[in-house]
Amino acid sequence: MSSNTPNASATARLAAVQNHLSIQPCFQRYAIHNDKPTGPADLARERANASFNVQDMTEVLMRGKGGVEALNTAYQIIQRDPDLRMREGHHYDLSRAEDRAQTMRQIMRTIQLKKEMKDPILAKALFTAMSFYSESFSMRIYVHEMLFRQALMLFGTAEQQDKWMDDIENWRVIGCFAMTELGHSSNLRGLETTSTYDRATNEWVIHSPTLTSTKWWIGMSGETATHTVAICQTVVDGKNHGINWFIVPLRDRKSGKLLPGVTCGDIGHKSSRQGLDNGWIQFTQVRIPGENLLSKWAQMDPQGDFSPSPNPVLSYATLIPERFTILSGSQVVLSQTLTIAVRYGAVRRQGNHDEQILDYQTHYTSLMPGVAFIYMLNIVDRVLFEKWDQVAEYAQTDAGAFMREIPDQHGLSAGFKGALAWYATEVLEACRRACGGHAYSSYNAIAGLTGDYGVVTTGGGDNVVLMQQSARYLLTTLKWAMDGQKVVGSVSYFNQLKEILKSNKVSSQQDLRDFQNHDFLVDLLAWAACKKATDLQATLELAGKTNFDKAWNENQVELVRLADVHAWRYFLILYQKGIEREKSKPVYPMLQKMGHLMATFAVRKHLDLFLEEGYLEGKHAQYIRQQFLDQCKDLRKDAVPLIDAWNIPDFILKAPIGKYDGNIYPAYFSTVTAAQKSFDAPAYWHQYAAPLVNAPRPGEKKCGCSH
Repeated sequence: MSSNTPNASATARLAAVQNHLSIQPCFQRYAIHNDKPTGPADLARERANASFNVQDMTEVLMRGKGGVEALNTAYQIIQRDPDLRMREGHHYDLSRAEDRAQTMRQIMRTIQLKKEMKDPILAKALFTAMSFYSESFSMRIYVHEMLFRQALMLFGTAEQQDKWMDDIENWRVIGCFAMTELGHSSNLRGLETTSTYDRATNEWVIHSPTLTSTKWWIGMSGETATHTVAICQTVVDGKNHGINWFIVPLRDRKSGKLLPGVTCGDIGHKSSRQGLDNGWIQFTQVRIPGENLLSKWAQMDPQGDFSPSPNPVLSYATLIPERFTILSGSQVVLSQTLTIAVRYGAVRRQGNHDEQILDYQTHYTSLMPGVAFIYMLNIVDRVLFEKWDQVAEYAQTDAGAFMREIPDQHGLSAGFKGALAWYATEVLEACRRACGGHAYSSYNAIAGLTGDYGVVTTGGGDNVVLMQQSARYLLTTLKWAMDGQKVVGSVSYFNQLKEILKSNKVSSQQDLRDFQNHDFLVDLLAWAACKKATDLQATLELAGKTNFDKAWNENQVELVRLADVHAWRYFLILYQKGIEREKSKPVYPMLQKMGHLMATFAVRKHLDLFLEEGYLEGKHAQYIRQQFLDQCKDLRKDAVPLIDAWNIPDFILKAPIGKYDGNIYPAYFSTVTAAQKSFDAPAYWHQYAAPLVNAPRPGEKKCGCSH
């Protein structure tokens, strides 16, 4: 019979379907492994084949051997302290009220231990360890210690700091940060809450004039905060002087009850972080003393004359460290999700030859860039905050230097939070997909960690506003550079604009091995940013002031791309700067390897721009894509050791499928079967299920018995 006959074709299709549905590989698996779990052996082999010393890498991540020892001790404290650890049951089975109570109990105990500890490194490590253990704890601490406290440090006078800081440090005051409003998130100039000066009493009157002016999504305002720093439109003698920050009491410290004129409520059930009391605040003619205006930059003198801050951007200064914490916050979440996903990928076997799923190209190319990314976050975080701490110190010692540095820090922070948070969410989604259906079980932590991260990364938006802020800063500094003014910081490459743009394309004769050079790839991104910035600036200038807003809107996609290219370029530069400190260590080549993978990733991400502009040719693009695949495959060999270096204990991960020993299935099954009332008939059975299953069949009489 000819192979072209209908019967032959049908037979072939049937054979293909039969092969697809064959369960033979499953029988083959048990035959090969004698029904023994393969996970422990797989992970042991992965660790034995590591190309670097895991302990050495852990010391890089934890800033030295002392940091590692302190963190290990902190984890041990949590595991043994009944007020820090989960007392019974499972974290993901807690009700919202139970989660809130547990989180506040953990905070109280941590503050007590901090006061008793003589070692500041251990005290800091305890906060870090608790942040890994509980995202709700992490966010409550962050709201008080970073947002509320930082506002006092940046905007408060020395006298105001003397008055408030001891209470803040010791949690006699619990603070929150009232910025975003129901109708206004990142658009701070559009905020509606007012602070009106009353000359007769030397008081500020804080008021929420509309529903949309309600402060919204304010962490710790729902149940806990005694005070807030609120950003308000400042009105003096009928004139609006723009936004400023004010300290506003919210609750009586003894009773916890709301103070007159203050209305706070909880925003209700969220997708995650139930232990954090996000809330809303409305102020109804709330009077506060005149001295509660944070007065480092904007002042009301004894004669009642108001002096606004010398630059409106100063009012945004507290947002800079808040945005930079996207790096540390992302590390906490991504290190855990990637640990779970990578270990699961190394343990899970599937396919005709019973392969580890981590060996599939689609699997390791989705996870390995994320692994490299969390290392970059760790290294850049240190470099970035060293610079920010220096700038913040200027706020106390050198106002001129502070004013010079703030614009670049503000533009950079907006771009970093937008670009890096977007990629972090992609990594999270890759981890969730890599774990299949098991990722949707709360007991495996992926779903909870993904939701936790989504709450903080966008601040209620999608980061487009942040990216536009960064793009606006880039176009402004580009114009300065073109006018001959020297620009500094992340935009300093604009000083070489002409040199960067003079090459219209990479030569056809370019040695392809140059694409293996980190600096060469960074230079490609510099060209892309300069080219995109000059094109956009020309387009907007052509539109003129009359049509500027329309032109801006019609070029938003490319403006966002400009901010993204710039952010990734500088991220790679700071990483390279950071790992230079580790040059003498044996793990330095591995750190270089991860940086090079992410440089390839960043260029590959924008290949269409290079090809569209004719800067690269097809063979260059093909080489970059292949290089990315090869780099991911190479890094996959060290996947398990690289995530082991983060040194996260199983009780912190809370994910059976991410267990260190690889024996995941018994642990997962035990977790599920240990859940409360997992074998009991549901409470609704007799009311809703029994009438259905016991209903008489046609012709039968209704049974009145209870069975």
